[in-house]
Amino acid sequence: MKLFISSDMEGATGVVHIDQLMPKGNGYDKACKWLTSDINAAIEGACNAGVDEILVNDGHGIMRNVILDELDSRASLIMGPATYKPLIQLDGLDETYDAVFFIAYHSKVGTTGGLLSHTYVGRTVHEIRLNGKPLGESSLNAAVAGHYNVPVVLITGADELYREIREDLGDEIVFAEVKKTFGRETAICLPPTRTYELIKAQAKKAIANAKNIKPIKTESPVTIEIDTHHREMTEKAVRFCTDVKRIGERTFQAVADTVPEAIKSIWKALMAAQLEYPDWLK
Repeated sequence: MKLFISSDMEGATGVVHIDQLMPKGNGYDKACKWLTSDINAAIEGACNAGVDEILVNDGHGIMRNVILDELDSRASLIMGPATYKPLIQLDGLDETYDAVFFIAYHSKVGTTGGLLSHTYVGRTVHEIRLNGKPLGESSLNAAVAGHYNVPVVLITGADELYREIREDLGDEIVFAEVKKTFGRETAICLPPTRTYELIKAQAKKAIANAKNIKPIKTESPVTIEIDTHHREMTEKAVRFCTDVKRIGERTFQAVADTVPEAIKSIWKALMAAQLEYPDWLK
């Protein structure tokens, strides 16, 4: 049985503050250890349930956060920036996989009091809609996996994320709650020794239940709309990415036959939206 693990970082054990999310930040090194431990717990639980091949995609920020020296040797790891990963956190997934885990995920942009909430690029994205419905990374990535007929069977993170996925994806997906949110950068956290056992148990349960979970299917054509925080971001997105078109002052749109095709287009546009002009053009 083949398992694909997509990891983020905001939803990892002990992570509550933006300083823990990027190199040189206070607590980043420790957060990387906690993230790697969460992934290892998922790997152990999955292998205990019969999984024999695992690929992990490090899908947060610089995408070099998982500590390779400490990763369970039964897994392989995709490392490297999203510049070269058109499907971002799901790059590497195909129809040969049997199940997907989302480890250390977070709630979507606009979540009231959400812990480190955002969708894809916090400084750029105000809202993302798939076929008219506002969604977060869990649901968007579940739609990508669904294109390949692969179900998402386990998600880990804070309690508010569980409420989100139940609303958007249903209550069949197994969830491991590693912390309870108090606010934007505050949470009640369980220590790694406890979250390891929790995630391991839930991973084993998720694999055992995988055949009962249906992949998320999306009707074609697929339309993804993005509202940016500022009109200048939308201007750069459409100027430098011909795969999208502007439909409002702060909104651009991608239309495609499949979710992966639409995601590839909006990701190129989001990278363009963040471009800085050289000094001689300013």
